Amino acid sequence: MKTRWFVVVALVIVTGLLLSACAQPTPQVQIVKETVIVEATKIVEKVVEATTIVEITSTPAPDRVQITWYIGLGAGAQPAQIPLEKDFVEKFNKSQNEIQLIPIIVDNKYARDNLTAQIAAGNAPDVVGPVGTAGRAAFPGAFLDIEPLIKEANYDTSDIDPAFLQFYKDEGKLVGLPFAIFPEFVYYNQALFDEAKLAYPPQKYGDKYTLDGKEVDWNFDTVAEVAKRLTVDAQGNDATQAGFDAKNIVQYGYITQWSEHPRATGSLFGAFYPVDSSGNGSIPDTTVAAWKWYYDSMWGKQPFQPNQAAIDSDLLKGNAFSSGKVAMATTHLWYTCCIDKATVPSWNVAVMPSYNGKVTSKMHGDTFAILGGTKHPKEAFKVYTYMLTTGSADLYKIYGGLPARKSQQTDFFASLDEKFAPVKANWQVALDSIPFMDVPNHELGTPNYAKTFDLFSSLGSDFRSNPDLKFDERIATFKTELDKVLKEKP
Repeated sequence: MKTRWFVVVALVIVTGLLLSACAQPTPQVQIVKETVIVEATKIVEKVVEATTIVEITSTPAPDRVQITWYIGLGAGAQPAQIPLEKDFVEKFNKSQNEIQLIPIIVDNKYARDNLTAQIAAGNAPDVVGPVGTAGRAAFPGAFLDIEPLIKEANYDTSDIDPAFLQFYKDEGKLVGLPFAIFPEFVYYNQALFDEAKLAYPPQKYGDKYTLDGKEVDWNFDTVAEVAKRLTVDAQGNDATQAGFDAKNIVQYGYITQWSEHPRATGSLFGAFYPVDSSGNGSIPDTTVAAWKWYYDSMWGKQPFQPNQAAIDSDLLKGNAFSSGKVAMATTHLWYTCCIDKATVPSWNVAVMPSYNGKVTSKMHGDTFAILGGTKHPKEAFKVYTYMLTTGSADLYKIYGGLPARKSQQTDFFASLDEKFAPVKANWQVALDSIPFMDVPNHELGTPNYAKTFDLFSSLGSDFRSNPDLKFDERIATFKTELDKVLKEKP
């Protein structure tokens, strides 16, 4: 009998998500309940751009075990990454004759709801990733403890820092092996600094910044001042000059590139975990200060960061720093995935600024995880180990993560230099940022995670879209809502 099941699942997912893409204001995943029969000999290939999903399937091979790879819960759904992922799958499938790897690629904005629906419908994939702490936190208990598979396969973990093994334990279970770590630092557009005749940001922690001939601390006050001078309106006025038109900005000085969730922006000035030891909501003063700085950067008298409308505009097109119209971005190493060499031909990296003398570099850590419902755990683990060993160099090129294995780090940075030549970034900045990681991590799971996440998302939307927000009242309301949600049963 020919294998049909995956093609059916693929069509169900695409149909449901196409329907959801038309819904306003919030896309909802729908599962088609009718039985769909499609001959497995047909190739199903659906590409839905700028909506919800890019679905890539291939003809199921009856003589192989099909292992599905779910991409999008973390990185992986950017247009530049998809062809490389297809190449990776093809390379793996040609490397052996036992397993057929089949990818499902879902836009990150919808991946959590989509995977939830798939699991509920009994259509769960096998391998998920790359996925970070936040992505896994949305599915507590859903992932397989892989320690028994590691022991059975005698898989070597001696080249992995034991601290990172602990980083990937959820509720005491090892749900993933360290694949990539993503420290946070500053990306800067050298051409825009040169044009403004401003010094580049420092590349060593503890170094000063030279501004107006004076050495000053490289802190968030300095970042704001430099960013204002790099924010320019259509008449050529920067944000510090009289006549500056804040409604007609053509270049911005700074952005928290793809790190705008309030748990991320709230960690700029220090580590932030929103639950105290008694289970109550906890919003430290450093987080409130970071949120105020972030909000004022968009809506203050001298704005220097794009708000949501500007990010989505034709000027920035959703990828602000890569547009060439933003001078600085604080974000993670994974952003090397998506810098366009044509629009940003000269760039480099610098250290994170400090707040009250303390530096925080938020840490992301990606892995691949196997869902507990897989029917083929051993085969899934074979795919898994290929991803972390033989195929890892190809994946690091796609996702831009610093290998957790020290033996792979030199080759990884060399591949980035090759990708961005003639640009040669100072990657020592990334290594030097690791000791400043946020502990506790800003992506750690919380009680009633889904509702808590949505509560934060609503707050972030207000920050980015409401110029008339009564900031102190909104924070007080949020704290009350957070306490309530934390005490609810999921």
